[in-house]
Amino acid sequence: MAQTFDVTFKYLFRRSQGVLSRMLFGEVVEWPNVELPDVRNPRADLLARTTAGDLRQVELQLNNDAAMPFRMLDYYVGIRRLHPGPLYQTVLYAGPGPLTMPSFYVSPTTRHDYTILNLREMDGAELLASDDWTDNEWALLTNSDPERVFRVVLAKLRTLSGDEQQKAASTFVILGGILGIEEELKRRLQNEMIDLLENKVLGPAIRQGLEQGLQEGRAQALVSLLRKRLEKRFGPLPAWAQAKLAAASPETLEAWSLQLDDNPTLENLLAE
Repeated sequence: MAQTFDVTFKYLFRRSQGVLSRMLFGEVVEWPNVELPDVRNPRADLLARTTAGDLRQVELQLNNDAAMPFRMLDYYVGIRRLHPGPLYQTVLYAGPGPLTMPSFYVSPTTRHDYTILNLREMDGAELLASDDWTDNEWALLTNSDPERVFRVVLAKLRTLSGDEQQKAASTFVILGGILGIEEELKRRLQNEMIDLLENKVLGPAIRQGLEQGLQEGRAQALVSLLRKRLEKRFGPLPAWAQAKLAAASPETLEAWSLQLDDNPTLENLLAE
């Protein structure tokens, strides 16, 4: 997705068979392509086909986007053109602020409804009780006590090994970034699992995974923020501009953000 924490979001659901995944996607048999053929080249976050043959689309939102209702209608039409079968759409809201987005698009001639699941108001008890570590990590974004979540996730991490343990530690820190506590989680994981982190084989890999995950999250956050500022000033972004944003380094994105007010056109700004 072109939103914050895209890589982590997709990885957690595609490898999970836990409570939250089944709630949103049911029993998945396929993850179809979600790049929709259009002049604007929109891309949905996650699309799954269930054993019943229907489609489940889930979009992760970390802020209240006034354009979200129309985006969901746009996604619906684009996906139905590509993939047959009933389509059920859900916005998974995990933002720090109160949810204010409606769960429908309405105009004088059209109404389109979808579901919004507000993780921040969700009881995380079932997720914490799950045997699936992705459920345990998602509980961090619910109304559960963060200290309890940390203890459950830490215990689960100690049962994992190798690449799975590295990925689980990395994704947990990245999810913490949504709440602004990634550095605290990173520090506590290092302190609590010092034996693992000092291991000559696994330690460097885990530290590298944590750092890489944070860097990816930071870059995607910059893209999301800059896109919103550009759209507010210049309107919907053409495909070439979206491509430049996606390919830009964090340093370039920060430079464009600082130069935005001094450039009269989108072409001038992104040419620099």
